Amino acid sequence: MELPPEISDHLGRSSRTPGPEHPALSIVCTVFNEEDAIPTLIDRFAQTLLNLGLRAEVIIVDDGSTDATLARLKDAIRRLPTLRVVQLYRNYGQVRALGAGMTFARGDWIVMLDGDLQHDPADIHRLMVEANKGHDLVATYREQRQETRLRLLITWLGNRINRYLVDMPIADFGSAYRLFSARLLEMMTDRVGYVHYNTPALYRNARSYVEIPIIQSRRPFGHSKWSLISFILFNLDFFTHSTKVVQILLNIGLLGIMVGAVLYFFTFFGLAEPARAISAPVSIAFTSFVVMLLSVVWREVTETQRCARGQPPFIVAGIWHNRDNDAPVLEQKVRLRLASFAASDEQL
Repeated sequence: MELPPEISDHLGRSSRTPGPEHPALSIVCTVFNEEDAIPTLIDRFAQTLLNLGLRAEVIIVDDGSTDATLARLKDAIRRLPTLRVVQLYRNYGQVRALGAGMTFARGDWIVMLDGDLQHDPADIHRLMVEANKGHDLVATYREQRQETRLRLLITWLGNRINRYLVDMPIADFGSAYRLFSARLLEMMTDRVGYVHYNTPALYRNARSYVEIPIIQSRRPFGHSKWSLISFILFNLDFFTHSTKVVQILLNIGLLGIMVGAVLYFFTFFGLAEPARAISAPVSIAFTSFVVMLLSVVWREVTETQRCARGQPPFIVAGIWHNRDNDAPVLEQKVRLRLASFAASDEQL
């Protein structure tokens, strides 16, 4: 079923003339060692684009796969002419891979979703219907999930903490299925043109957002690539974008001063040994907290240095696309998002 004309007009509305170099919609997803999922994924994208009736492009980022994922993506270019395959030099993780896809996306609207078949591309129609109501960000929350109890518990706890940190009533920060205006990327793009994607910044930049429910299916192939470390690094972005962190740190500092003073006065009443017994675990706890805080600061310092030096957050080995329904070829003139928009504006 095609989109109603008013929705297509809304999503395709742009100050630039739509064309092959400037589609109305960019669909961005990442894959890592998903060779078995690629044929089904491409078929679903092809059917979705046919139903949407929009000028759209599909960008699949190969995040340094070591199996036949890249080869199958190149073969798929013949079946899906609007497909562009961004090949990263090595594995950088899902967040940076998404940033790579958005860096080279040319659409006025961007859909991001997982490439492991847990997300149904047919839901893009529902997201667009909500965007037509005036929202520049349409997010999703996983109404049904086929996951282990431990994974569900971690997600529940992480969402509650993140909601408090950024003070936003978001049901599910972990759902990576979203439609948003490309204007929101401006605050996440460095001076060179590389997108440094992170979830809390996307929500903070949005003028109006809404969440709709989706069903996240079980992975038919492979396993999740998320580890405990990658989960922690993902959630660190919420600390750096939180307006409450300073308040939390001040409260912890005041609590430490009060605890230290109480333990000090214990010694005047002959309670030196109990005081030492209590102070040892307290000191360990506060020291551990300071070390964790320093890791966050160090991460931000290194990211700031990288941006100041103009170093890209990822290395692109090549971008493959279709040319006259022939074999996939490498793009010779690869433009970053900002450069593409500047060139389009000059032509108006």
